[in-house]
Amino acid sequence: MAHSYFTTLPPDLPVAEITARRRRQRHAEWGVAVARMGGAPLDDTIIAGLQAYINGVLSIEELARIESEQQPSPAYLATLTRHRLSGS
Repeated sequence: MAHSYFTTLPPDLPVAEITARRRRQRHAEWGVAVARMGGAPLDDTIIAGLQAYINGVLSIEELARIESEQQPSPAYLATLTRHRLSGS
């Protein structure tokens, strides 16, 4: 099974919330993959930001504004791009 950086979804969530979280997690996983292919660093702070996005704590716009060393993380920017491409 493939490694995931993100926590497992709680099974007791409503179906609509599970669907929304899965969609956001696919976007975040794509963002991580793009960032890693580009050689960008991926630390616990970035993963925590993406997990907050998956959980619905941060919106996609808030995620894009999180800055790491004066520039947004490539993982965040790639997640934002995936979100936009999906038409979500």
